[in-house]
Amino acid sequence: MSTSLVRKSLDILGCDDDYVKRGRKKRAKKSEGVLDLIPANQRIHNNKKGKKEQNICPSRSKKIGIKEAKLRLSTKIDETDKNIERLLLLSGNRIDPETSEKLLKRALKRRYVLKETEPAESEQTAFTEEDFKQFEKEYQVA
Repeated sequence: MSTSLVRKSLDILGCDDDYVKRGRKKRAKKSEGVLDLIPANQRIHNNKKGKKEQNICPSRSKKIGIKEAKLRLSTKIDETDKNIERLLLLSGNRIDPETSEKLLKRALKRRYVLKETEPAESEQTAFTEEDFKQFEKEYQVA
């Protein structure tokens, strides 16, 4: 809001003018003179030994021409098609109901849900108890 709108709204409400005048005052900006006009990376400074040096900014990149810029842009690989394919693969991913149930159980309990172990069925063999007894007798004799 601008100050004029604030003053008008305070007049409508009937507030004191002292309240408006008590606001924050702006500080006067110090002018450092001509040195403010020179960018910091181009100023000449005295080093520790007293010699004058120019502060060279290493981050400034070399200027390139229009032809070189067009060449760089033309050789740059366009990855939008790859990104679209990946997004389509992610959106098409479907989770089977069993996995989604496991995820929901774990999310609700906020801990790892142990797998429910099914009771092991007794193993059926081709040999009978009589065959085992007969084998045991033969083994002990030999």
